Amino acid sequence: MPTLVALVVAMAVLLPGPAAADPIHADATVEQYFHLQWEATAGARGAEIAGYVENVSDLPVDRMRLLVERLDASGAVMGSTTTWVMGSVAAHHRNYFTTRVPSAPAYRVRILTFDWSNCRD
Repeated sequence: MPTLVALVVAMAVLLPGPAAADPIHADATVEQYFHLQWEATAGARGAEIAGYVENVSDLPVDRMRLLVERLDASGAVMGSTTTWVMGSVAAHHRNYFTTRVPSAPAYRVRILTFDWSNCRD
């Protein structure tokens, strides 16, 4: 048994894992299953990003997190923040999201993470 444990530990240490910069998912794959509609507005309490994420897949998703990047005039990322899409996003439905953000010339919103749900509609 100690030999098996040592072997597993050695494999975990020696086998290459994904590089830190490697994406967990391909953007094209995410775009196949989800559509994002959003707009940036200047509200009384500051800039805000609000919109919908539509799940066009046949499976519901939970714990969806979005990445909101602040872009300068040339399109370079100045900073970023994340926000949650509240609740489960049922298959073939959409959920609303909103978050306050620091002011910027432009923004980019992308799906950062999500979990496929085990339950059906």
